[in-house]
Amino acid sequence: MSEEGEEGNEKRKRAKRDLERTQTRTRAERRETAKKQWRISPIDEYESEKLDHLGDDDRKSRMRPIQDFEEYLLTQIAPETEHDILGVRDAVENDVDDWKDRSLIPRQELSLGSVEEYLQFLKSFYTVLNEEDAFAGNPVRTPLSDFRTEYEDELGDPDRPYIPLTRLKTFMNWLDTPFARALWLLAFKLASRKGESINLDLRCLNIAHPIFDQIIAKHDVNLDPRVRDRPDTILIYGHFNGGTEIPNDSTPGWEGDGEVREAGNKRKRDTGSVLPIDSELKTALIEWLLVRSPTLDRDLHPLFAIGSSSVRRPKTQTVADRLWRVDSYVDSIRRFQREESLENCPTCDTPVTAQNLENVEETGRRYRCRNCSAVHWRSIFWGPQQSAENYDEFDTTYSTEQKMLYHQGRHTFSSAHSVKNSDLYDGVIPKAVRTEGIRGDDNDQGDTEDKVYIGDQYRDFEVDVREPYLYGVEGADGIYKFGLYHDPIPAVGEGWDV
Repeated sequence: MSEEGEEGNEKRKRAKRDLERTQTRTRAERRETAKKQWRISPIDEYESEKLDHLGDDDRKSRMRPIQDFEEYLLTQIAPETEHDILGVRDAVENDVDDWKDRSLIPRQELSLGSVEEYLQFLKSFYTVLNEEDAFAGNPVRTPLSDFRTEYEDELGDPDRPYIPLTRLKTFMNWLDTPFARALWLLAFKLASRKGESINLDLRCLNIAHPIFDQIIAKHDVNLDPRVRDRPDTILIYGHFNGGTEIPNDSTPGWEGDGEVREAGNKRKRDTGSVLPIDSELKTALIEWLLVRSPTLDRDLHPLFAIGSSSVRRPKTQTVADRLWRVDSYVDSIRRFQREESLENCPTCDTPVTAQNLENVEETGRRYRCRNCSAVHWRSIFWGPQQSAENYDEFDTTYSTEQKMLYHQGRHTFSSAHSVKNSDLYDGVIPKAVRTEGIRGDDNDQGDTEDKVYIGDQYRDFEVDVREPYLYGVEGADGIYKFGLYHDPIPAVGEGWDV
């Protein structure tokens, strides 16, 4: 056969083979003759061939999870199965899950980050075995993904406590004063910072309700033009630093003699943000206005006015003391923790087991019920072990403290409403509405989930902000509810128009 004929015949064979199968017989035969040593002693080969460039400490840290898994496989899994398990090449996905749940997570010396690292190193090991034709598939991929999903908030930022919405509902329904309810709802409903809430004035509100109308008329307040024609909205001032003098609402040609603000506003938008008010926040604000001390002797009328003989705007320290630091206040988080305990499962009344670790640095710890496996999170606050003398009434077993600060509202608002965390809460508010429309952040449109909300398209407040805020997208709920009121006052956009 001529050279041209042989070449043509080879092309026909190759074309036919490529059409008939995804894996050729030749490749299958070659896999059978792969490096036998990788199959006989994969762990030794991995250490000598792939980790030889690492220092001793790094090499040991990468080998430790692999050796640990093999030991668990041989001593715990093998005796319980009828199959002959001789090493890591006999492992399946269920074995990794079992090792993770029964061996790694319960260990007190391993943080959640360390558990993730163990799984990642084992996954890399099996990836190499695939490359060396010593194994097919990767039994760690799904267990690692599931672990990261389950512990996403704790793994993402160990300094930020993850507090589930169910725990926040318990706390919010425990609150006893209109002052605390209104302040906390501003944090969780509108992601307002503490300084932004303290700096609110009556002129920043437009609440469609006769009580609000009476208070505004009594104090001779002119509403800010940005909310004047938008009922059930609130204005968060734009950026200014602490010590800035803010003009009052009765001097259009203002050149001085305003109010110097102790707290600054960190909002990125210099022009401020007009935000919608839902029925729950509206009810709380009306409830607060009914007991708020009058400020008839002031030019500017702070929303959160405190005091009796000397009515004033609260300082940041005052708000921190009332909401968290000093347990003599009825709504202090310290008092809440002191009144709360979790020894038995609320679901089935069986003793719970601490799934968290005593000597790790991460916050957001939790319990798992021994009987029904329900997960229950720890209190939103506990005192640090090193300050036990100052926290006698608190749980001081742990080396770190957990604090739910006012800023938690911004974190909860973002995480609960993002698409990737929709398992935390059924509602999904579009990213651009969350970031630019509500939180007041700089909105980088490069990774925006909803391309409709771009740049200057925030022109129709009702359509572009209020509607997605209240109702979410694609049939999902909008802003979450805490269930504080049996019969909340309806807000514009929630079935009641003015």
